[in-house]
Amino acid sequence: MQTAFDLVWMSAERNPKQVALVDDLLDRKLSYSQLILEVDRIAAGLRNRGIKSGDRFATVLPGNFEHCLFLLALQRINAVPTLINFRLGDKDIQKLMELGKVRGAIILSNSDLARNVKSVLPDGGPLFVVGEPCSECEDWSKCKADPSSEVFNTPKPEDEAFIFYTSGTTGLPKGVVLTHSCSEPRVIWLCTQAGLRHGVHNRTLGFMPLSHVIGFFGVFLATLALNGTYYIMTAFDPDAAVDMVKKHQITYMFAVPQLYYAMSISPNYSSKNMETVQLALYGGGQIDSKLLERIDREWSATIRHIYGTTETMCSLYNPEPVGQHTRLRPGFYSRVRVIDVGGDVTGEVSVGEEGELIVDARVDTIFKEYLEMPLATKEKITDGWYRTGDLCRLLADGDVDLIGRTDDIIRSGGENIHPSEIEPIILSHPAVSDVSVLGIPSSRWGEAVTACVVANSISIKELHSFVSDTDLPSFKRPKIYCVIDKIPRNAANKVLRKDLEIQVDEIMAEGNENLFLKLDKS
Repeated sequence: MQTAFDLVWMSAERNPKQVALVDDLLDRKLSYSQLILEVDRIAAGLRNRGIKSGDRFATVLPGNFEHCLFLLALQRINAVPTLINFRLGDKDIQKLMELGKVRGAIILSNSDLARNVKSVLPDGGPLFVVGEPCSECEDWSKCKADPSSEVFNTPKPEDEAFIFYTSGTTGLPKGVVLTHSCSEPRVIWLCTQAGLRHGVHNRTLGFMPLSHVIGFFGVFLATLALNGTYYIMTAFDPDAAVDMVKKHQITYMFAVPQLYYAMSISPNYSSKNMETVQLALYGGGQIDSKLLERIDREWSATIRHIYGTTETMCSLYNPEPVGQHTRLRPGFYSRVRVIDVGGDVTGEVSVGEEGELIVDARVDTIFKEYLEMPLATKEKITDGWYRTGDLCRLLADGDVDLIGRTDDIIRSGGENIHPSEIEPIILSHPAVSDVSVLGIPSSRWGEAVTACVVANSISIKELHSFVSDTDLPSFKRPKIYCVIDKIPRNAANKVLRKDLEIQVDEIMAEGNENLFLKLDKS
């Protein structure tokens, strides 16, 4: 077993002078030997501040230079990075830290957040800041010490290594616990299924969040484990992304489809600017078939579809998705079945029938458990199989056709968003009598968060302003609003989402500004 840090350390042993990290904000770059030395210094600094093996430490940062260093430093001392989406609201971040029992944290400069975080850290628990200093925080750069006398122990394969987060049925993200045994196979499958080759030729655009398993394992760690160069993009900007591909001769990208779409409509986009890209993977959301056909036609890169979850990493893939982008096949580290939804895991549906996709949970890529949620873990893992909650049709050759979700999660811009996070806020407006939120297919977002409301005496623009003034994070706010007469429901009062989608399509086709507001801009 190799830990995440081990994989990078081995690359430094092989090619110490090769450039490992290049920052996009400041004139900073580190060779592999320099990276290991910097990580060791931060690791020693964390030890000096009481962080030890097994301690959970929250990182609430974008994919910046400092985040890269801290994640590796925490792995160096066998502490557990608890990667929280920095775009969440302060209260959610505070709650996740409290539930996770973290011993320390690093955040962006934000006085209100710092006070909230400090209140849930144990006495003496370090709180570091990237950016302007605040009274509750310590400058991250001061977390360094001489590592020469440090002794770093090797963890057990079953020890906690990382906690990532995925949306749950209550709206608050669930902590997904990964062990050290996960790290190496979560990189190796990129070689076996995606075709990513080892070597210093790899030049990667790091524009996916590190708090996302694609961004961390599929992009950051994979690049460093395979001796490539990781070009940091702290905040995604499509124009800058196109420029970076051209300037740095990027060879590898892995992202949600919406980022590729944004790049493809950028004013400076051209197929020539993308000609160095050799491998472009997409996953984490739906892709528009026209976009897929376009980038396959205009880029020289091999385009591949990767299917997985935070819990499984990668279970299915398609090496030739054009014209069959919902078709997927099992790959290395995966064994799958399609069963009746909620049914026994030992029985499969017949060829041509639909059912729920389940994945063998006994391989090393699979998560250990949901953090402090044994019942949720038991619901998802049954007799050694993980229930994905995705609907698939079983095909004659063992491939599957991906249809959709068995629940109502909206996948928008690479984020999983639950309607229950949004509906109570909209319903709190006195003019709204009923609401249902769903995802509508969108070229830009994968799915656009769409609010269907029954309301009187309020314009849609006023409702949008009302939601914008709440604490709801901007990426969760509706991109589309529709006013309807009645939310279609069955006898059990459950929303008939297919009927609702038809109503939305009809309203959008009519273009009535009094009933429909589109902020999607796709």
